[in-house]
Amino acid sequence: MSYWSVSDSVKIGEEKVAIRAENGLNFTIGQSSRKIQFEIPDSVAFFSGKDSYLEFDVKINAPDDLHTRLQWDQGGMGMMILNLRLYDRSRGKILEEINDYNQIVALHSDYNTDDSLRNTRSIKEGGTIYSPITGGAVYGNTKSQMADLNTNPWFKKSVSATNSTLYRTNLVGNSFHACVPIHSGIFSGKVYPNMLTGCYIEIDCIRAPMVIRQLDSVVQNRRRSINPVIWGADVVAGSVNKELPWAPGADDVTEIYLDAYGGIDSVAKCPFVVGEVINFVPQSAPAGAVINLTTAGGGAIVGATIEQIDVADPGDGVNRVRLTINDGTGAGNPVRNAGPATITAVTDGTMATNFAVISMSAQSPANATDTNVSYTLENVNLVVHEIKMSPEYVKTMVSKARSGGSIEFDIHSVTNHKSAITSSERQAAVQIHANNHKAKSIIVVPADSTIYSNSQLLSSVNTYIETQDQQDVELRSARPGVSGIADGLSQYQFQIDGKLVPARPVDCRKTSSRASISPFHLYELEKALSNAEIPPKSFREFQRNFVIGRAMGVNKGVHDLRNKNITLNLEYSDVANPPDKPKLLSCFVSHLRRIIIRDGNVEVVH
Repeated sequence: MSYWSVSDSVKIGEEKVAIRAENGLNFTIGQSSRKIQFEIPDSVAFFSGKDSYLEFDVKINAPDDLHTRLQWDQGGMGMMILNLRLYDRSRGKILEEINDYNQIVALHSDYNTDDSLRNTRSIKEGGTIYSPITGGAVYGNTKSQMADLNTNPWFKKSVSATNSTLYRTNLVGNSFHACVPIHSGIFSGKVYPNMLTGCYIEIDCIRAPMVIRQLDSVVQNRRRSINPVIWGADVVAGSVNKELPWAPGADDVTEIYLDAYGGIDSVAKCPFVVGEVINFVPQSAPAGAVINLTTAGGGAIVGATIEQIDVADPGDGVNRVRLTINDGTGAGNPVRNAGPATITAVTDGTMATNFAVISMSAQSPANATDTNVSYTLENVNLVVHEIKMSPEYVKTMVSKARSGGSIEFDIHSVTNHKSAITSSERQAAVQIHANNHKAKSIIVVPADSTIYSNSQLLSSVNTYIETQDQQDVELRSARPGVSGIADGLSQYQFQIDGKLVPARPVDCRKTSSRASISPFHLYELEKALSNAEIPPKSFREFQRNFVIGRAMGVNKGVHDLRNKNITLNLEYSDVANPPDKPKLLSCFVSHLRRIIIRDGNVEVVH
């Protein structure tokens, strides 16, 4: 028996080879998934997976009546891949299969990250970054990667001093050129002998509402502390004095002024756009009621539609951003506050009496008749980094494969074993049907399995509450179904072949109650991520992407899980913090997978 290793190879050259998708160059993905297929030809005898990548142009599409800024998920374009399958040249033998691949990308985005990596992903993959110019930090909010108006790659920066042009994503949005790495064993750091197995790739692209977002600085339920705040309004039509309060009653309004806090002092720094439907909500109250706006004559509830954005002096000698609004029926038609609260003036140094401006464009069917967003991929190619070996080396390898011996090598891969639990389960025993002979770690992502509408996904309505404090007021998940949620978890413990590991349950109460940090949980997670080849460089998102981890070996060692019973025991016993969401658990088993080539056949040992 002979073993092939990279150290035996002798490189004599290398080049990039662009391979077109088999089923077309352009793809539009809307409300359902689509498949993209590639085949790496045998003429590419060897390639370096870590230096290969997907390359394409991508653009976000939205209906013409959906007037709001849209961007991609902060994790970048790798989030578009729902499932990834790699076959041999016969297309009958699966070399690797990673279901819910986007959750692996989210783990890299949230944990294998630092400022340098985030900046690199923003350039190569369209993952957005924190902007101190428009991200806001007046009340110590957590950094948002989805509030950038200055360098956001997904739409053009506003440069006009007065904006009265109706905003349409299809006209103002940018086409982004993406170069996306593939997180799989075959596309890892080793040179892969494609001449022996061939490689056919299938990619399932995720449906658009799962990865397209509104800005954090306009939605009601994410970091409301960075939303613009009302400074004043024309509560008496034609009055020079723009004052509040704006009480429920007969006062009609056609324009409002924004406070300059957070640096909102120009049209370019205003997160709202012409045509966007807005409303007002108490800034500091998570459950504060949205103001009921009506037309000047009363009647049905409406939103306030922005018809113009400019900068003007309201009468106090300070230029402020002004939003000229109407009731949606035409310019000059005012709106009226019908309650339940009085909109009061900005109070310096506190959020207690401030009213934040929020977008209703994606929430109200009366204002956005269709939230069927989509994204288009154009000029889709798989760029393979071909490695050219010496003829002697190739001849020796072929001779070994044909002489009755075998060529064997390991790749690092993951397998997803899924389970589900309901929101009413307080004691859950989740079976993980792993049967890997070289397991490195188990990473469990308990994702929210609630079915949300398109508008809820775009604007994070009714999704899981990640934090609720003065920093962000109420931060709801923008990644339902992808990121893990603690959701009242008290403790967990694995049981492997009758033995409880670790020796005592891992307490998670501090994390799941959103009050503090459960250190033992992070200690276990750090080991698991490291063994899974996801370097744990940052734990900033430990609460916003809650993950359960267990390392199977010491110092990146392995453990044989064949014919062993594996159970994850979950306990939700905190009466004050009960679970709220049903969960689909993606149990990723990180392992070494052996590929054996013998007599022209390929065998995969998991």
